[in-house]
Amino acid sequence: MAWVKHMNNQPFTHFAIFGTMRSGSNLLEQYLGQYERLLPFGELFNKGFIGTPGQQECLGITREQRDQAPEKMLEAILNASAEKIPGYRIFQAHDPRMLKRALDDPNCAKIILSRDPVESFTSLNIATATDQWMISDIAHRKPAKITFDLDDFVEYIRLQQVYYDKIYQALKLSGQPYFEIDYSALGELATINRLAEFIGGCAPKTALEQPIKRQNPQSLADKIINYKDIWQPLGLPQNPKPEAPVIKPSHERGTDLSRIYFCKHRSLAFAPIPAGPDIMVRRWMEFQDGQMPNNGFTHERLNEWLKPRAAPIFFSVLRHPVRCAYSSFMNKVFPTAGGAYHKIRQQLVSQYGLLLPKGNISENTPQAWLEKSGYGLEEHRTGFKQYLVFVAGNLQGKTDIRQDGKWQLQSEILRRYRVLHPISYIFREETLETDLAFLENKLDLAPYPDALPPFEPPFSFALSDVYDTEIESLTQAAYAADYQAFDFENYR
Repeated sequence: MAWVKHMNNQPFTHFAIFGTMRSGSNLLEQYLGQYERLLPFGELFNKGFIGTPGQQECLGITREQRDQAPEKMLEAILNASAEKIPGYRIFQAHDPRMLKRALDDPNCAKIILSRDPVESFTSLNIATATDQWMISDIAHRKPAKITFDLDDFVEYIRLQQVYYDKIYQALKLSGQPYFEIDYSALGELATINRLAEFIGGCAPKTALEQPIKRQNPQSLADKIINYKDIWQPLGLPQNPKPEAPVIKPSHERGTDLSRIYFCKHRSLAFAPIPAGPDIMVRRWMEFQDGQMPNNGFTHERLNEWLKPRAAPIFFSVLRHPVRCAYSSFMNKVFPTAGGAYHKIRQQLVSQYGLLLPKGNISENTPQAWLEKSGYGLEEHRTGFKQYLVFVAGNLQGKTDIRQDGKWQLQSEILRRYRVLHPISYIFREETLETDLAFLENKLDLAPYPDALPPFEPPFSFALSDVYDTEIESLTQAAYAADYQAFDFENYR
């Protein structure tokens, strides 16, 4: 799918925060308002006011005029400043016309804000009881406790699910990029910086003021009268600790941006799938550019690279989920040498009973040597199936082992790349030679003279020998989202 980038490397003319009451949208908006290029206008299409409670007019447009023609309100904020990118918050109960308008508009940067539903439900009930919706001074805080009604909570969850499903479904159909952020991440300066960069190429901040104080910073047990009755059915900790989003610096390594490879002379950038084809693409880029592409970019360096390029092409290459999973297994879990994940390998053997060979093992240790120690094709097939069961649980957050890009969903990896920059083309490994030839024709590049490397690397056991219908079923269970998003068929 091709993406069109707007002039001056700015893909968006405005932004919308899709959230719910008590999801942290006030705080997020206050943070974004501290970036020079961003201009938030609050709950612009709230049926009871414009922007903030009690306000009945904005930029010369009354509430009545807005209700009759909400597009005029949007037009007014778009013309409010030539130097700034305006934005607003939009919730489920706001004007449905503008909710649809924001979802359909590719010029609108979509930010999806969410929060743990138990926390937001509790906060909503306390705010309703105290009639206190936002405080800037802790001296004004009204303490309160609520009785948690499980039936009301079930209905609350249902309505939230309807709202967010509508958003995600619309964005899935349109293929537009979006930025997801959870309430718990509002305290991460690096995340807020990335969001500001996504909206309008804003330079990162080294600090942000927190003008809004958390209304109820206590733990859930201290806010809910009947906590002893509800913690078990809701799967909550018996003695929860309070959490408050306080903005703090964050130093990140191995970010999505740092993985992207950029040509020095050509307007080409390759966003690789960590367990997908990589070296063959970089060699093609080297041939076309005269030198190997570089990665490890910062946001500042990305902006410098983008400035002289009116229409840069970002592309990625999908790999079939079975091949992705087998690649991650053989390169990171199966071996004991090289760049293997030694600690994770040990955990998988001791905690999950994974059947793996012992000794000094590489990804291409000869089969004959492995068979001498009692590890043959059937043992290997069993070990790979056990690994797929682990991956399915890991991607659902059901293990105590970190998720890793080598076995992560390709749809999730691409979504995060799109936060940084629209992806112009998504190719497939099995048609890569034809796809790269397409780029050569489109950009008037020289044909690549060499054949691409073999489709299957020289692992100890070839995937073609290991694969069976159960492996396909286990892979589809683990990577259902990828099969659905990219219409993958059975591997064989």
